[in-house]
Amino acid sequence: MQGQLTIVGQGLAGTCLAWRLWSRGKKFRLLHLGEGRSASAISAGLLTPVTGRSLNPSWRLSEFLDEALGFYREVEGVLGEQFFYEIPILRLFAGAEERRMFDRKHELLQPWTGAFLEGKDCPCEAPYGGVIWKGGGRLDTRRFLESSGIFFRDSGLLETGEVDLASGLEVEKPTIMCAGAAGLGSEPFGFLPERRAKGEILTVRIPGQPENRVLSRNGWMIPLGQGLFRVGSTYSWDDLTDSVTTSGRLQVENLVRSFTALSFETVEHVAGIRPIIRQSRPVIGSHPENENLFVFNGLGSKGVLYAPGVADRLAAFLCENREIEEDLNIDAFVG
Repeated sequence: MQGQLTIVGQGLAGTCLAWRLWSRGKKFRLLHLGEGRSASAISAGLLTPVTGRSLNPSWRLSEFLDEALGFYREVEGVLGEQFFYEIPILRLFAGAEERRMFDRKHELLQPWTGAFLEGKDCPCEAPYGGVIWKGGGRLDTRRFLESSGIFFRDSGLLETGEVDLASGLEVEKPTIMCAGAAGLGSEPFGFLPERRAKGEILTVRIPGQPENRVLSRNGWMIPLGQGLFRVGSTYSWDDLTDSVTTSGRLQVENLVRSFTALSFETVEHVAGIRPIIRQSRPVIGSHPENENLFVFNGLGSKGVLYAPGVADRLAAFLCENREIEEDLNIDAFVG
């Protein structure tokens, strides 16, 4: 594709796409939509290989995990700063049925299973035991976005401004909408079957709490270092504002208590909207009515895993005219 590209949105999707274009030497402009607009900036950054109550490995896990880890190491090398931290994830079984499901799926889950723990060996009350997942970790998403933004701004590639997202069909130059939840539910991509969800997260200080692994059960508690932990998250399908709520705080505080008997202090409470289209499987491609308008959206709660690899596929389409895979292509939603 000829000419300079404009990336709208400097969340995880837009930033990963910017790095993929930068590595190809492609000219682009990255447009940051301002503070308080990106769920990426407040996300926990958790990458877990096996998720959900059904204990299923994430979609195309091996492929996208390798690409993500390689990408983060490359960016760390450019910026001279670490952002991704590999850390074991202890999934505590929520009940007897979940434990039986793990036993039934043992062969499928074996590549991602580090160890099985009986209840007595778990760090908190866990009568059904738990399993340690391999291949997981945490991206310091906030710092990754900040440092990347500084790099691109210093390179003359990043601007801050406002965009009327609904006017996207009028663009005449190649423009990629990476606007997250703000880019769903209305034009120009209102035809996508989105189901956005609000999540609230706490950062808490827990003196004396072990920091050697993530704890997961009906939510998660992620060690950040220096006695701080990120804990969440709630799901709300009706309130799609980024305002925190008392009910959300109480729900997450109860989650903290399910992981530790130690006293804790809440130091931050944030909320954001997950951009979900189809079970956290991203969508990329061009708008059916304007070949200059593109989308990269739908990362949901798995952006840390999928954003680097999907960004590379979109960059390959934009720069090398490589065909977009069917299970990522927006064409699947065009009648």
